Amino acid sequence: MKKTNLFEFTYSDSHLEFIKGVGHLKLDEENHYKNGFAAGTIFSKAHFRIIDLLKNPILKIILTLLYLKYKNRLETIRFPQEYHDELRGYADSTKIPFKHLLLLNLIYEIVGCSSFAFFNKDGSLLVGHNTDEREYMAGFIFRYIKPLVFCVKIPGKEIFTHISGPLFVGALNGFNESGIVIASHYVDGAHKKVVEKNFSTGCFARTILENASDLKIVREIAENDFTYMPANFLVVSFREKKITTLEVYPSDHNFSILSDHKAMMTNHFQSSRMRQYHQSIFKGSLARFACFEKIFSGKDNLSVLEAISVMKNHRNGLRRHDTGFSITNAGTFQSFVFALPRGDTYISNGEKLPVSLYGELIKITSS
Repeated sequence: MKKTNLFEFTYSDSHLEFIKGVGHLKLDEENHYKNGFAAGTIFSKAHFRIIDLLKNPILKIILTLLYLKYKNRLETIRFPQEYHDELRGYADSTKIPFKHLLLLNLIYEIVGCSSFAFFNKDGSLLVGHNTDEREYMAGFIFRYIKPLVFCVKIPGKEIFTHISGPLFVGALNGFNESGIVIASHYVDGAHKKVVEKNFSTGCFARTILENASDLKIVREIAENDFTYMPANFLVVSFREKKITTLEVYPSDHNFSILSDHKAMMTNHFQSSRMRQYHQSIFKGSLARFACFEKIFSGKDNLSVLEAISVMKNHRNGLRRHDTGFSITNAGTFQSFVFALPRGDTYISNGEKLPVSLYGELIKITSS
């Protein structure tokens, strides 16, 4: 974002506030289109760098050529009408071509991640998540698509909070008013398979946040809508006090309720059923999983400060080979902790990579 003396921006019933460098956007419109239009208008008012970048004449030519190249592929991905409407709202308010926004939303869906969920003895829940990429890509994302805490309210849908960037309609990590929490992870090393009209993976996760009030509904969504990309989802129900793993492949899925009170997720399928879809499991993914296990071994309670410390862990070094060897690595461009039942988000405002090791984690309360 460009430097500005203003820290608050509004449009209609929606509002963006900057808190120590972190954007907190509350969207409260009548439907998906109006939410997209309000968000796009606010991003334009706030002079987000990504808006100016996408209006650059040279980049517009490049994006048009990329759209033509990938047009047939994009048409094989199911992109629900309500999210199509929201993206149209972004396009109409920012004057960025719809096809360019669609390309950005679908060509690249999920990046590497580390997550954990932990229920304390008093019933409170902490979910930590780092999002990372290869350094060159992480640097680009960090420069132009800094994270925002979105709180989204649409009539007839669950109110939900998620971490995303401007102009993206998918929701990869977040929680809703019924206490369903989701954290997404790309599965490296899986066999490639394309099934036409499978669900956009980001839209799949958002569908869960918008519609699921319990794990039964999460299971029904998984059974009815296979995803376009292989992915791991850590899904937690705060009200039901259950942690689950949802492993999805373009033609299969596995939904497991974990008996332990804590869980860790890495970038490979862990169930015997889903491991058949792996070509290989990378050393970095195994090392990261072992790191989580060692941290939580014998632990019965976890404070917010301890959760933040977990996400800073880089005991295996900062190198990022394939999925990375440490929870924090050189490509970590998002780091945050969700705390329920209060609905607080603690998110890094770091000004350089890895963001988990720089700056501070800013508390954003959704209510």
